[in-house]
Amino acid sequence: MSRTARIRGRLISGRKVLNNLAPLPQAEGAYLFCDGWLDSYTKFNSGHPDPLGVCTFLPFAAGVDRETARRTVEKIDKEWKWADMWGWDYPWSAMAAARAGHPEMAVEMLLKETKQNSYTLNGINAGWYFPGNGGLLYAVAMMAAGWDGAPDRNAPGFPDDGRWAVKWEGLKRAL
Repeated sequence: MSRTARIRGRLISGRKVLNNLAPLPQAEGAYLFCDGWLDSYTKFNSGHPDPLGVCTFLPFAAGVDRETARRTVEKIDKEWKWADMWGWDYPWSAMAAARAGHPEMAVEMLLKETKQNSYTLNGINAGWYFPGNGGLLYAVAMMAAGWDGAPDRNAPGFPDDGRWAVKWEGLKRAL
């Protein structure tokens, strides 16, 4: 992560920001919505699966632990009310599952059969929700091209069991 940002007039590297994050809130081995929300997977287990954010978009380094991410993905898969999610949450979940080492689960998350994870004949998620379209495209691209720290093989976000023959070109690894 070599990106920089200007904060209060100073250039700050992305690595410096990552290395100085506050500890990520967790309980029972999984990330939480925020500190103290111990009922993240019971009372608040619908809508956006926000505990997956760190597993989806931050590299496994500094304060983001691979095993905690894996357990978080597994807990979301088991405990979340999938029908209550928005269209972009399915790709977001798939990206987290792929990064956490669950490519089979990643594909399953992309293919969940719910109203919000459907596409009309004109290709629009749920008939009106464009963020779902962008999320699907990004997730499939990331699963095909990989991400920083991905296994060194073709299409690391897809199962490597012989059932998939993923061909892609011109994509760059995600961060």
